[in-house]
Amino acid sequence: MYNRKSLFQSVLVIEDNEETAKHLLDVLQVYFQEVLYAQDGCHALELVKELLPRVIISDIKMPCLDGMQFIKEIKKLPYEHKPVIIVTSAFSDKEYLLDALDMKVDAYLIKPINIEVLLQKIEESSCDTPLNDLRYKKLSERELEVFLDLAKGLKPSEIALKYNLKPKTVSTYRSRIFEKMLFKTNAELIAYAIRNNLV
Repeated sequence: MYNRKSLFQSVLVIEDNEETAKHLLDVLQVYFQEVLYAQDGCHALELVKELLPRVIISDIKMPCLDGMQFIKEIKKLPYEHKPVIIVTSAFSDKEYLLDALDMKVDAYLIKPINIEVLLQKIEESSCDTPLNDLRYKKLSERELEVFLDLAKGLKPSEIALKYNLKPKTVSTYRSRIFEKMLFKTNAELIAYAIRNNLV
């Protein structure tokens, strides 16, 4: 899933609950090059007018300008390609759902947000290519080199020889890579590299 290079450059999250916002922002940084954030509809509208983010994830109930008013405003903007608009709400009230459908949003999700469902909705709603998992961007230059060598099937001893390092140093790099990229096995590392066209 999300295995080809993404054309998504930016996503805007509008959420006034700090805990919910932090969770979303932490996850979305893996998939987007730029993650924007606003706590209210007025600030969000300013960001949209200036930066035209490709994906917008908006709460319904928020200060200054509520979700429906906000969406009406962004529908007027000169996007070359329409943005993906995901509406989130803690309320399962039928009225909100009907309003969202009338506004032709791409998805309406009830909190707490299931991240896999959110990413799936973004991918399904876009005419662009699927999301690329950018976890490898967290790696240092040497960590990335070691990561790619591991993905190609090189043994730690071979990698150590290649870079004139001690095997213990390579093991340290491997541990850091696994920690940063949330891998548990070499098989996961190799599968990730193949899915994301890195090898």
